[in-house]
Amino acid sequence: MPTVLDRSESCFPFLYVPVDASGTMACQQASAAAAAKDLDVLIIGATGFTGRLVSAYLTSQPGVSVGLGGRSAERLEALKEYLLTEVHRGSWPCKEPALVPTPFDSLGSCVSRARVVLCTAGPFLRSSLPVVEACVRCGADYVDITGETPFVRKTIDLFDPAARAKGCFVVSMCGFDSIPSDLGTLRTVQRIRRELGEATRRVSCFVTMRGQLSGGTLESGLEMERDPATWRQVKDPFLLGGERAGGLRAEDQDVTQAAPLDACLGVGAEAATNATPKSSNLWTAPFMMAELNTRTVRRSCALFEEHEGGGGYGAQFGYSERLLMADEATARAVAKPPPPVEKRESMRAQGRLPKPGEGPSAEERAKGRFKFFFVGESESARRVTTSVAGGDPGYSETAKMASEAALCLLKNRGEINAVKRGLSGGVLTPAFCFGDALIGRLEKAGVHFRDEAGWPSPAHKNATPPSKL
Repeated sequence: MPTVLDRSESCFPFLYVPVDASGTMACQQASAAAAAKDLDVLIIGATGFTGRLVSAYLTSQPGVSVGLGGRSAERLEALKEYLLTEVHRGSWPCKEPALVPTPFDSLGSCVSRARVVLCTAGPFLRSSLPVVEACVRCGADYVDITGETPFVRKTIDLFDPAARAKGCFVVSMCGFDSIPSDLGTLRTVQRIRRELGEATRRVSCFVTMRGQLSGGTLESGLEMERDPATWRQVKDPFLLGGERAGGLRAEDQDVTQAAPLDACLGVGAEAATNATPKSSNLWTAPFMMAELNTRTVRRSCALFEEHEGGGGYGAQFGYSERLLMADEATARAVAKPPPPVEKRESMRAQGRLPKPGEGPSAEERAKGRFKFFFVGESESARRVTTSVAGGDPGYSETAKMASEAALCLLKNRGEINAVKRGLSGGVLTPAFCFGDALIGRLEKAGVHFRDEAGWPSPAHKNATPPSKL
């Protein structure tokens, strides 16, 4: 009988759960756990940098019962006091949050209290597979903010059949990685289908942003780079699926070089319509998050194909992401590879890079912003443009996006795309699981989804390159 998770792969204790031949989990406590759910959302990793922002967001939602989960009872008490006095000025707008210590050896009893679990505890490959396992075993929905695609691959392989059978949704990449990319692409495909009546040949995404790195994000990236096998997975364009029938194409490879925007958009090339963009002097550079976002978008494409009888985005669909830069010199500087792992570890030890738990201040986050432009091309080479825009990309908006994903499962379950297509659970992507239901929630929360009339312009360039470290 296969197991959900091989103990030899884990550096932490977790509960062993057998899987039967049909892929469903044996869970003797299932009915009791379902009856004992007293929390709407349990935040795992609530005392971390992003976890605190998520905690502030969710405890601002009237009528939502929130559990603050973490391994240190003392830090949880301090977080609760901070939320009450500094965030909510002495009065809870929601139900008073519960403190839920979450030691790894009792995750099941903690998770069984929640309808939805929102996990912010990374690095995810190191610490969060047992959380997913406990959620599936107890029938709790799960969302997270990971950017670790090998972790997502493991959750698909280990838990997808059981989650479908159990009736719970497991949705990773619900922060800045990869909500804007995934939902923005979905809207672009929808616009092409609605206005042009065609499938989509490709979507090219151009990113402008201002933001800073946190120590947790840095450590997650370093963790993946330290292990050669994991890093090979990161570099696989189709790690999460979605490969086209003809196999790997040049356009599917990760962007590694600077290039003029004109070249990316085909300015001067023969076009099927007069919708070719005007020439510009802008340049593009590799986007550090593209290795994560492109994989998520391709999996969404595959999921829509699976559940639309061979339809979906398009038979030859392709997706790419690039940073939009002001000039050639800046683009070429950004295109240079980051320092080796050892160098970045040394810089962190010297205080030149943030440590886990550290991140940009509230003042720095207030200056953050992002905008993604999506240039969609139909199968007859006609084009449309859409965009997604918001504030501080890495943390304030990540907290908002992940929280709204959790609330979408809690409050709009009957409206989400997966349920409309007849699914009651599974390991899915944000676009396929939530679809328009989450877009609507995020619009109300201040993330802007727009149909654009033109093309990326000099007004939208990155004045300075975001940190690559």
